[in-house]
Amino acid sequence: MSGNALLDLLIIAVPAILAGLWWTGSRARELAIGHARQACRQRQLQFLDQTVAIIKMRPARSSSGSSCFLREYGFEFTDQGQYRDTATVTMRGHVLKKVHFPYTRDSEGNRIYVH
Repeated sequence: MSGNALLDLLIIAVPAILAGLWWTGSRARELAIGHARQACRQRQLQFLDQTVAIIKMRPARSSSGSSCFLREYGFEFTDQGQYRDTATVTMRGHVLKKVHFPYTRDSEGNRIYVH
């Protein structure tokens, strides 16, 4: 290759690392879509656009202590078809950490915001 062992290693390692990040990220995103869809169904909400978008990503530790990424995805939903609201799905690696909706409804249908 180039004659420099370190450069040869970098030429091979960087694309492999990027491919691994893409692979694990796409799987985490698929799982986040499923969790968002299920959370909306449980709350009788409409999951809009059928997708999630990455908001932030940072290194973290899994429950077993191994390295992983903590990814937060945003998605939109509506409860009465009138307004688009945003909620989040947080994934630690490929495991659901939480789904956060900005509000719930009381027995009269009024919004109660959650912080």
